[in-house]
Amino acid sequence: MSIKTFWLVMLKIIGISLVLKVLNVISQSIATLSMLHTYQDSNILAVIATTILTTLAMYFFILWLFVIKTEWLVNILNLEKGFDENRIDMNFKLTSIVHLSIIITGAILIITNLPHLCKEIINYIGLKNSFNEQQTATMIILYFIKAVLGYALITNSKKITLYIDKKTVNTDRSEEVN
Repeated sequence: MSIKTFWLVMLKIIGISLVLKVLNVISQSIATLSMLHTYQDSNILAVIATTILTTLAMYFFILWLFVIKTEWLVNILNLEKGFDENRIDMNFKLTSIVHLSIIITGAILIITNLPHLCKEIINYIGLKNSFNEQQTATMIILYFIKAVLGYALITNSKKITLYIDKKTVNTDRSEEVN
């Protein structure tokens, strides 16, 4: 494996693991937005909405940069420079590592959100006719969506890997033409 391939793999794994962080930010943003109806001050609403949108835009930009534009990032940061040897002796294909990291990301999503989902369902049943019932229902929906997304990552990991590989190849070819 070349040094460049090593960095491509590492940056793609970091990008895929950012999916976990993006999901947390999205779920927290939805919870915040669901509670905003209590505020009457439009300035506070504008600041909160702008902050949420800016944060999400930055996360998606970094995700796009690390997963799709990985080769460009390696070239810009000169990550392959300064090594004594040109190769690292490992016999892994890039797509196999990306495939494995998608499966691991999906498993982490399921493992971390399933207990929270069960806890929130128990809280919802116990808090019937309570003030926190709406917030608990929102959290149930968010944890359920995150667990289902983890399941979807695991079951569709091959398709996602092929999509990432295709996007990377298409991006690299369009940069070579320019």
